[in-house]
Amino acid sequence: MTETRQSVLIVGGGPVGVSLAMELGWRGIPSLLVNERPGTSTHPKGSTINSRSLEHMRRMGCAAKIRAAGLPDDHPTDSCYVTRLAEWELGRINMPSSREKTGNPGPWGATELTPEPIHRCNQFYFEAIMREHADDFERTDMRYAWRLSSFEDLGDHVRAEIEDIQSGQTETVIADYLVGCDGGQGMVRRQLGFTYGGRSSTGDRFYDGTMLSIYIQAPEIFDVINMPIAWHYWTINPRGRVDFITLDGAGEYVLLAEIPPGVPLEDIDVDDIVQNAIGADTPFDILSVQEWMAGLALVTDHYQKNRVILAGDSTHLFTPSGGFGFNTGIDDTANLGWKLGAVLEGWAPVELLDTYEIERRPIGLRNTSASGDYANKIGSLRFADWVDEDSARGAEARRDLEAELQTFKEEFASLGVILGARYDGSPLIVADGSTPPPDHRAQYTPSACPGGRAPHYWIGNKVSLYDQLGPWFTLLRLGSDAPEVGAWEAASRDLGVPLSILWVEEPGIRDLYEAPLALIRPDQHVAWRGENGEAIEILKTATGRSE
Repeated sequence: MTETRQSVLIVGGGPVGVSLAMELGWRGIPSLLVNERPGTSTHPKGSTINSRSLEHMRRMGCAAKIRAAGLPDDHPTDSCYVTRLAEWELGRINMPSSREKTGNPGPWGATELTPEPIHRCNQFYFEAIMREHADDFERTDMRYAWRLSSFEDLGDHVRAEIEDIQSGQTETVIADYLVGCDGGQGMVRRQLGFTYGGRSSTGDRFYDGTMLSIYIQAPEIFDVINMPIAWHYWTINPRGRVDFITLDGAGEYVLLAEIPPGVPLEDIDVDDIVQNAIGADTPFDILSVQEWMAGLALVTDHYQKNRVILAGDSTHLFTPSGGFGFNTGIDDTANLGWKLGAVLEGWAPVELLDTYEIERRPIGLRNTSASGDYANKIGSLRFADWVDEDSARGAEARRDLEAELQTFKEEFASLGVILGARYDGSPLIVADGSTPPPDHRAQYTPSACPGGRAPHYWIGNKVSLYDQLGPWFTLLRLGSDAPEVGAWEAASRDLGVPLSILWVEEPGIRDLYEAPLALIRPDQHVAWRGENGEAIEILKTATGRSE
């Protein structure tokens, strides 16, 4: 048996595990990732990569590749409610195409608050892109078709046994840290003894029980769709409800369908579910079918135990409503990645890692609560059994339902959830006495109040502030009369904390940040802002030093 020494062993090669490998590799920190599947996902899963995730991908050089996948630039992104695709439209939430959102990068329109508007791209597309990008980093070792057999935290390191599933070859890994990104039923969480708490599935309504995910190919479906093309169709009729999602704009779809509780998969007529949702004869091929559980809003009691840490579904389980699941996990790794790197490089104490749970668990609770509420609203929708009738009472039922459906818009416009995560009360944040903006699910209010995401700003016309930030800490000097920062440079040298200085003279950014100086963390959150301050003490606080 061979033995390998590694800084971080990552268990799980979904988007969360791969994003952690990217976070570490981008900063030159070695990692080894093992994943039981021989490759990335082949069945569609989450259908939206949100703005915050894309900001992280942009930082690491991967966003443009992801934008080139998934829904084409010009494809409508509307969400449409229908009885069946070939029948009646009940309501529509109009949303701009990707080209409309990104066609004019600059200080206007959809890119003002973020340089990376939300993108409709399924996980099985972008996960493969992320894996390829992670492989390009010199210090990442990505091993698919390898499994974690056992692990033990020995106090000053973790000893793990991994196995090549195909050959049976085993290897011992001596790692500084092990991070479990292996999902809700993963070995790492179970061995730690952490339990989920929150809202479980009731099994008594749509989006709250056992469901099917059906991956189909139907290239001729456009000939029978009886309304303007959308990205997302909700079919609502007495024979069953289906969440019908466009994947590539060329005939591939994933259908999320309700099924009776307790009915085995082999007893379900999947063809009939698809046919009923379409509502007309058109050829389709079922490529794969999976069962899954909806209605979950669960968070573990802890995120870390000594040298073993969890991220993604290992710590929080979502229903797809809102699209927060893997996106929350990617944001977990943005928080965890820089902290692991700082500790491993020796310029931050090991206690810095304790703040990962302190900062991220409240976000897990916040985001699962939002998703659970959206799922409950979807599942609680009531409609007449004759809503699909070609009759006077059918037309009246459709009018009644249309008014109700207009209240569902927030699920598709939840920018406050996506960009508004804050770490108020964290020991790493230097509060300035200002009041954070309201935590509104739909509305995001940019604010440099310490603890929140640094407000985005376009320098000149088309240079994103985020593209100018360093990989570690960045001190912003804002305005033409910004103070000199020699004390900060000296403090950075004395503490060994890597610090970039960025001077932006435009008055607009000075007004936005309401201070001439702001310290931005590696995860783009504001650690401190002000006119002056004890630089060495502020940097100590921001890096978890108590001395």
